[in-house]
Amino acid sequence: MTIPVLLFSLVGMGLFYSQNLLLFPQVRLRLLGLFLFYVGLRPSFPLAFSLALVLGLLQDSFAATPFGLHLAGSLLLVGMARFCRRRLLLQKTGPLIIASIVALTLQEMGILLILMIQGFQPFVLSELASFQGLEILATAALAPLMAALVGGLENFLRRHGWRAERSSATE
Repeated sequence: MTIPVLLFSLVGMGLFYSQNLLLFPQVRLRLLGLFLFYVGLRPSFPLAFSLALVLGLLQDSFAATPFGLHLAGSLLLVGMARFCRRRLLLQKTGPLIIASIVALTLQEMGILLILMIQGFQPFVLSELASFQGLEILATAALAPLMAALVGGLENFLRRHGWRAERSSATE
């Protein structure tokens, strides 16, 4: 279990740093959220949960938001992935994109709700919603590529002797 968590964490950190240090001024994509969602769709729940903890804490340590905000968003994404796992046919492009849009939108709504409960006032909601809606749509367009990345990482690990744990509750 340690090797997959380390490998997926390294890929997640690579996405995080490329998103925040290379792409952020020009392009705002939610690559890390999409990555967590697709790892959550895979059979190994402990891997998805561990990765959500590691990458959520990484985001929280980097952001100027209240501590735990991104961690809660990461756990919400994994929860949505586990919910969608049995209900959608996720091998086709259309359902992949729709599931990504729904999960990223619910994550954003959860984060905004937490911020409003804590007393922070978001920017003008109409401008914020349109800007974040475009971010979510642009990110969801990359859903097939992210699914291929996660599948490729799993295949790499499988070739080197790792097998995903399957829980009887989700099968």
